[in-house]
Amino acid sequence: MRSILYKNELAKRAFYKYLENAKRFSPKSIECYEKAIWLWEKHTDKADFKLFNQTRAENFKDWLKNKKKKDSQDTISLSYCYDILRYLKVFFEWLSKQTNYRKINMTAIDYLNLTRGEVRIATQPKTKQCPTIDEVKTIIENIKGKTEIEMRDKALISLIFLTSARISAIISLSMECFNKEQLTINQDPKLGVKTKNSKRFITALIPFSYKEPLRYFLEWFDYLEKEKGFKPTDPIFPATKKENGKNNLSYFSSTEVEPIFWKSNTSARKIIENRSKQAEVKYYYPHTYRDLLVKEISKLPLTQEQKKAYSQNLGHENVGTTFGSYGDTMLDDDRQIEIIKQTSLTNKQGGFNCELNNTELLRLLAEKLRK
Repeated sequence: MRSILYKNELAKRAFYKYLENAKRFSPKSIECYEKAIWLWEKHTDKADFKLFNQTRAENFKDWLKNKKKKDSQDTISLSYCYDILRYLKVFFEWLSKQTNYRKINMTAIDYLNLTRGEVRIATQPKTKQCPTIDEVKTIIENIKGKTEIEMRDKALISLIFLTSARISAIISLSMECFNKEQLTINQDPKLGVKTKNSKRFITALIPFSYKEPLRYFLEWFDYLEKEKGFKPTDPIFPATKKENGKNNLSYFSSTEVEPIFWKSNTSARKIIENRSKQAEVKYYYPHTYRDLLVKEISKLPLTQEQKKAYSQNLGHENVGTTFGSYGDTMLDDDRQIEIIKQTSLTNKQGGFNCELNNTELLRLLAEKLRK
């Protein structure tokens, strides 16, 4: 048994190395494959990967579809099953090409598939939830104080709103990443910015109709530069100051920061969550602010060049990624009904003439261009 575990472990390590170095996957993406393989080993009691066959594939698929959610009697979703099976297929397809594993039957790997009906259910588009501009405004304006902590939190949410940048990039920005004259952020991995796939790109601050966030961010940046004496390599969003109290017990200050980068996204996410609760606004994950931006610009009659500019601003090489993955979402039921009710259809010469108000016409034209 020990030798089998050892061989399985070697195979997994080689696969993860392949994903990292050959496919250039991020650690977060590789974790998805690790989870899928861990579930396979749990079901098979860590059997030798060589024993993979059609029967084992079918048994695992049935076991997975009947698996219960944690602390619940409900079974896991088909979308979860779809993803796990998809990751496993990649692993066993790769494994079947490796020395000592070439007897794995490729046809058996195909049995790690859901039915066509189940795939349709698992992959059907869902209505994305993202904050509105009014909700973001409520959160930001609810931060009233002038302590360093409050100024930082206000500037943090403001910059996320103004750039739609990923939270990992936001917390790793140094002072030298911001160009005050051009109002741009240089998301450059060479400067320590943690971007997706280590891509370097420039992000211009978005000229929303809600202007105050720009002022809050600039005031914070100037404060760090002039009052705190922050150097170019210091963080724009520094960690809360840690102090030693009585009996040498450490505690975090409630008012001050120090020029230290956060070690993970957790602190920044918690700030947004707590500030949302204080403002009595639903908490949305930082990533949904990207959806907010695309949702807003999708209402505009943009030219192809303008769409390309916004796409690059988000770090996308392909416009389809911006207006597909983020923008091409299902309408809320209420919104769908509202649009239908606002549309007047009159039959002219055997066809239909659709009369819309100007706002709806522009929005629908923008959607047509986007598609």
